[in-house]
Amino acid sequence: MGAVDFDHTEAGVNVEQAFHAAREAALHEHGHGSYTGSIAEKATYLVFGEPRTGTDQAYERASELLDTDQRIADKWGPAGALPVVLDDGRDGWLFFGWASS
Repeated sequence: MGAVDFDHTEAGVNVEQAFHAAREAALHEHGHGSYTGSIAEKATYLVFGEPRTGTDQAYERASELLDTDQRIADKWGPAGALPVVLDDGRDGWLFFGWASS
């Protein structure tokens, strides 16, 4: 099986609640089978302690981290998590990484 990169934004100040909501949304969208290539494949996350930014800046930073941080380069490893301000002004999180597909 292969791997694909994924990203998913979710509203929430609390990263744990946002991660749970993101996984539930992905399971609903992709089904409960494995190898979805989405955040549904992730059991844990790794918060990068960076300032909350807009989504455009967060996507750029996530792309850099996917290329340079070996902790999230593993499709079986944790998702990355960056704090963001969503386009509608709410606080949220950008989850990203590699997932089995």
